[in-house]
Amino acid sequence: MKRVLLVQGGYGDSVGPALEQNGYAVSWVHSARSALELLDHERPSVVVVDMPSLKGSAEKLCASIKKSHQLPIIVLEGEVVGDPEPMEHADIVLTRPLQMRKLLSRVEKLMPEAVGPEYKCGEITFFPASSKIRYKGEDHYLNPKLCKLLNIFMTRPGQLILRKTLMQEVWETNFMGDTRTLDVHVRWLREYVEDDPNEPIYLRTVRGQGYRFEFPKQRR
Repeated sequence: MKRVLLVQGGYGDSVGPALEQNGYAVSWVHSARSALELLDHERPSVVVVDMPSLKGSAEKLCASIKKSHQLPIIVLEGEVVGDPEPMEHADIVLTRPLQMRKLLSRVEKLMPEAVGPEYKCGEITFFPASSKIRYKGEDHYLNPKLCKLLNIFMTRPGQLILRKTLMQEVWETNFMGDTRTLDVHVRWLREYVEDDPNEPIYLRTVRGQGYRFEFPKQRR
């Protein structure tokens, strides 16, 4: 499980619960001293430090974590008038009012890659273990259905994958009366892997049959 150390004092906001609801295991401590003691026997993947809620120096804590444990750190600041003070030892600084989606995105960005295979095709790299796709250096996270679809396509390059096969393997159904859901998901997937989803060069339609994922050398 992806582990986050949250260093936050008495503030009762939603940072911890939001992380847990999105699949992270959160170790929540309320002081810099407790954070350093925990790091002696536990290694999270990312540290989130809520600066306004701590009595001590958040910058000093970050410096200690970097020196002794080399972990990525996100610092949450209070509302700042003018330019915020630089945080030398923080990888990312977010200022309140906090956008939870932005925090979750930054936490995921700093997470190490999940262990598992990766598939490459042209400018596409797919990490199925973490449901992540990287296209032209930009990372995106796929929902479970899109992840299953892309895994089928990238592990069977050049093969015609019938619509029936996709419905069976992704949606676990033999019902073919309405496959618009499949078409919508393929469209969404193309938005991640194509420069122009209307003119796909990787994920090609085979009219009346299904789809084929083509590696660059197989394009005609």
